[in-house]
Amino acid sequence: MASATAFKKEPASKAPQANSGNQSGKEVKRPLVSRPVGIGVMAVLLCLSLFAGNFRALSKVSPKSFLRQGEVASIVENRVNAAKNAETVAKRAGLDSTVYSAVDDAVRAVQGAKTARALSRADQNLMSAVGDMTGSAQDALTDVDQKNLTGAMDTFNDEGNLLRFEARSFNEAAQKALNLYEKLPLRALLAQPDYYEGI
Repeated sequence: MASATAFKKEPASKAPQANSGNQSGKEVKRPLVSRPVGIGVMAVLLCLSLFAGNFRALSKVSPKSFLRQGEVASIVENRVNAAKNAETVAKRAGLDSTVYSAVDDAVRAVQGAKTARALSRADQNLMSAVGDMTGSAQDALTDVDQKNLTGAMDTFNDEGNLLRFEARSFNEAAQKALNLYEKLPLRALLAQPDYYEGI
């Protein structure tokens, strides 16, 4: 009896299951990306979403291109033509070529301006160049040429007044965009709204 007890077999231990930690018996899948990478991706997506929202909000209140507003393109063309007419007359005074070159350079800058800010700066240079030219040429011209120069300058100045009137209207709308721009958290990543300087 004792020997039979001595030779009693121990109960066989169960073979360990491959997924002993998983109570449901299903295989545990590892995530495709690590937690830090996932957090980084979410942060990038959040920033992109915030940037897109800031951009849309700013675009909504920004006025259309200044050169497409009202009669601006026509006014600029008339002002440039008046400057060229004044130069044609002033050349009869035989001034130094640098005086005329300054006007030509300013005309090209005005014609090449794509924004209100660029146009305002170019137009200031044009006013200065044309003013210097006419001031120097006036006394060296005949009475007829002086009259022609005065007529060209009257047109030049009238178109300048019209341009500034349009610029004031544009800036009223642009101010709303500028005010919003200052409040946006990602404004450093966005272009500052366009406006006409010196008005």
